Amino acid sequence: MNISKYGDKLRLTMKPIILPEQKERFEEYYTRKAFRIERNMAGIIIAMQACMILIFSFRKGGPFISPRRIGYFSLYSMLLIATSFFLTGYINLVKSGRFHSVIILRRVYTCILFIWCIGITMLEQFGGNTIGVYCYLIPTIAALLLMEPLESILFFSINWGVVVVLLVVSGVNQENLFGNIINGTFVTFLSVFISIRYNRSVEAEFRDREIISMQYKKIQKANDKLHEMAFTDQLTGLHNRRYLMEKILDHFEEYQNKDCYLEMIMVDIDYFKQYNDTYGHLEGDVCLKKIADILEEYEQIEGTAAIRYGGEEFLLVRISKQPGEESRMEEALMKHIDSANIPREDTPWKKVTVSIGIWKGNTRELEKGENAIRYADKALYCAKSSGRNCIYRYNQEEFCRE
Repeated sequence: MNISKYGDKLRLTMKPIILPEQKERFEEYYTRKAFRIERNMAGIIIAMQACMILIFSFRKGGPFISPRRIGYFSLYSMLLIATSFFLTGYINLVKSGRFHSVIILRRVYTCILFIWCIGITMLEQFGGNTIGVYCYLIPTIAALLLMEPLESILFFSINWGVVVVLLVVSGVNQENLFGNIINGTFVTFLSVFISIRYNRSVEAEFRDREIISMQYKKIQKANDKLHEMAFTDQLTGLHNRRYLMEKILDHFEEYQNKDCYLEMIMVDIDYFKQYNDTYGHLEGDVCLKKIADILEEYEQIEGTAAIRYGGEEFLLVRISKQPGEESRMEEALMKHIDSANIPREDTPWKKVTVSIGIWKGNTRELEKGENAIRYADKALYCAKSSGRNCIYRYNQEEFCRE
């Protein structure tokens, strides 16, 4: 029962935390996370090896006086050269975004570090020392270099197996052989434990960041949806009066400072109450949507917003960055609605028509943006008074001036 329980725990420990589709993102995440630390550690290793090479070079007798010194000098030189190549390749691969190649390079460099540790350990044994170097270097590697659980078990076990075989076969320092094997075994298990814990910690951190990021995106998407709904008329899909107030009128001073040109076009469906009474409110909604669809097409014109102002009234608002730039949008709109031929039998025109009131001018002509709406509304009133199905432009010199 206990064996099964421990087996389940072992399988759980060996099971990857991150999903296969997350592996590529995880490689990038970890590489960027560890880049500065690993780059600095590589620089420290290069500096340390260079110092040791200089020390051995200036020691009495030089670095080649004995086989043991030659061994140390060769290992220090090998690690200095290997680390220099690693650091150069590492930096270039990170800059080019080849993160999977970084993982492969790190594994190759780990093998070199293990070979170096084995060599240093054996040279220490020839000097009658303990495996102290091995005991602090191997856990350090486990704590700094990220390896997957199976990978760490394989690397550390093979490394320790090679050390044990060399200790036994070489016959050196036999009086400390048993203690060295016991200590080395303990250090190997400790290193595997450190490596797996480190791997699990980093993977869990990445997984949590992914979950938080996903949740944030969902919340952001929901917020964007709510924001869109807050500024959208639910029936027609056009912008609503809140959009007009907060996105246009509240920024009116900015348009004045930029010397912008403003077109305020107010559109009203002729005899719409009569249309509702004749055809019903559902058909009235259909009529509103058809007119709204036509107005929405004009949003393709730069700086133009189509707004349902209320009931059967709509606004087309165009803000031009170039002073004095004026379009003939209202005439095109009138023709567009006329050619749509939305049928009705209760008016002389036998189809849905609109009346249009407009105000156009430089934003500096107005004290505030609401005045443009008021002037367009007065022009619309004049259009209705003139028999409807027409366009009227606000002009202070005429009878409908403020």
